[in-house]
Amino acid sequence: MNDREMIREIQKGKKEYLNDIAEKYYDDIYRFCCYQTGNCQDAGDLTQETFLKFIRSVEHYRYRNLKGYLLTIARNVCVDYFRSCKRRKENEEDFQEEVEYKREENVQGARTKQEEFLITMSQLTDNLPEMQREAMVLYYGYGMKYREIAQITGTGIATVKSRIRQGTEKIKKSVTRDDCANFM
Repeated sequence: MNDREMIREIQKGKKEYLNDIAEKYYDDIYRFCCYQTGNCQDAGDLTQETFLKFIRSVEHYRYRNLKGYLLTIARNVCVDYFRSCKRRKENEEDFQEEVEYKREENVQGARTKQEEFLITMSQLTDNLPEMQREAMVLYYGYGMKYREIAQITGTGIATVKSRIRQGTEKIKKSVTRDDCANFM
């Protein structure tokens, strides 16, 4: 059963399909929240909050792209989180520790290519402004289209293209040839 059919069934009162949607998209939303907050515990809480907000609004859901809609909710939940606690710098330091821990853990266990890519993306985009970093993660890390990113971030397509282009140029300038050889 595809997303659209599950939503229709949920809107008809068959709430058991909410679990199927949560299982299908939980990992993507969790990784996005983890990347945004830099803290796995907070990311778990924000992922739960994202799905709770979705459950409350499922009756009014009209978008075509469910994953994009959930990422939009997750982004807004993360923005609210940062507004309420104002501790971004502390979370970035925690995230760096988590990345280092994950690198050590990687020796012991395998990771998915997407997880490895997101960690590399995190390292490369660390010094970019948040808006560029967010656009690049959605574009390169999640393979989203400009239109979808514009919808999630509440900006225009031209703005999204500009942020990705500028972020890519900044990364190219900051990465030396030796660094490139290490990543390939």
